[in-house]
Amino acid sequence: MDLLFVAYQTMKTISDALEKLVIDIEGTNSQLIEKKIDQQEFELWDDPDLRANLSGNIGAFFVRSFLKQLNVDEHHIFRWRLENKYRQYQLLNYYFPNSMAETIGVSQLLATNNGEQKIRELCESGFFVKATLGDRSGIRNNFDRSNELDEIIRLHQNRTDDLEEWVLQKRLTLTEEFRIHTFSRDLIYGLTYLARGTDRSITIKAEDFVLEILEKLPDTILQGTLIGWDIGITDSNEYYVIEANFTGFHPEFSRGFQTSGYFGDIDYGPIVCAWLNSYFRDQYHISIGSVEKSLLSSDTFYQKFMFYVSLFKDEKLDFLRDKANDNNVSTIVYLGEDINELLIDLIRYFQVENFKMTYYLITSEKNIPAIMTMYPGNVNIATTETLVAIDQHRYVNCLSHEKRKVIYCQQLLSAIQAHTYLII
Repeated sequence: MDLLFVAYQTMKTISDALEKLVIDIEGTNSQLIEKKIDQQEFELWDDPDLRANLSGNIGAFFVRSFLKQLNVDEHHIFRWRLENKYRQYQLLNYYFPNSMAETIGVSQLLATNNGEQKIRELCESGFFVKATLGDRSGIRNNFDRSNELDEIIRLHQNRTDDLEEWVLQKRLTLTEEFRIHTFSRDLIYGLTYLARGTDRSITIKAEDFVLEILEKLPDTILQGTLIGWDIGITDSNEYYVIEANFTGFHPEFSRGFQTSGYFGDIDYGPIVCAWLNSYFRDQYHISIGSVEKSLLSSDTFYQKFMFYVSLFKDEKLDFLRDKANDNNVSTIVYLGEDINELLIDLIRYFQVENFKMTYYLITSEKNIPAIMTMYPGNVNIATTETLVAIDQHRYVNCLSHEKRKVIYCQQLLSAIQAHTYLII
């Protein structure tokens, strides 16, 4: 079937709806998100307004708290129903042509002559059926709903708008897929994840692709909007938006406040929220300084979050937040006599983010067997027993934790002769 012919038949309806959408977007004032004059810290507490209609985990609560402090209207972006994947296709394809795979509304096709036959022919020629509303379809591997086509057609009802329930989308052969986070026109470095595939070396190219999109979209959409972009790379090295996950109050599917699931991730959620906290502190002078006692005792998530917040206040971490430093950084993690699993999780996270680092652990010999069972590869281990002479070791171990840390780290730095380094 000639896909251009199919597109022509539905073009008038699409163009009319898109024209109205663009006029409304470009005729609406953008949100004004202002940077505070001075640094302001606030306490995270069990605010009932933030808990109400929360459609998401503990990470959504954190994100909603940040946005409230910035006076973000969580309903703003959803006046245009941009959570609908067909709306996303229309809009992104308008501002950045071919940034998403070709997508056709099922309802619009069924309204044409021999519409059902056209749909089946498209499915045979490389398209698949996809729901326009939903979440976690990639993780659940249920994004392809072509096996439900007969039921979808049977239950189909004509729509008077372009808010399709189902679309046909051209199938892409993806080798990698990334989740990339942005706020307003900023790409938040350090919050990019390889969701599928193995090639982390193309992370920067995927991020650059998102930056290109941000340049094209109007402020009305972007200002005050936190987005988790799913970016796919094909076997022919083409970059596409799979979908954009908008933070805010979703009006229909899982009605309530939603955000990217990575902020509540069971393994790295506290790190991710602390990293976002440092982003808002640096860019908008607003951050969480403490957590209410009742919250702190209610879930270890909050305790872990505050631990990472204390680490991310180190100015030496700034180079990670903008990835401006091309030098390989020697990162020294001092464990000492204890095994701090939170520090180990942090190094794992840095490795997931593909930061350009050489890792060194300083610990006691007795901890090595346990560390080897839990720690990822590509980590160098130095023992406190070998960094100083035996008599010095006894003396140093009588000192406070911070003094021991300074001495052992200085000894290691002298041995590796690192020019650029970070001590945790």
